[in-house]
Amino acid sequence: MEQIITLKLNTLKDFREFMESATMLNGFARAIQGETNVDAKSTLGIASIMELGSFNLKLIDCSDTELDKFRKWEI
Repeated sequence: MEQIITLKLNTLKDFREFMESATMLNGFARAIQGETNVDAKSTLGIASIMELGSFNLKLIDCSDTELDKFRKWEI
C-alpha cells in the first residue's frame, strides 16, 4: 500500500530526526519534488531536496505507525 504526505524540513535537527526515522523503515520510501525523485533513506538525496522546500514523501509497504513518525513535518 502506498501513502503520500507532503513534508518540509526546516532545520538540521529536523533533517537528522527525519533520517533516523527513514533508515528504520521496514518498507520503501521515496522523496519527490517536481522531476526529482530520490530514495528517502539517502542522506545526500534528502539534503539536496530539503534545500528547495517542501517535498512529497511516498511510503510503500509501511505501517501506519511508521507513517506517524513523519507527521510532525507534514504541511
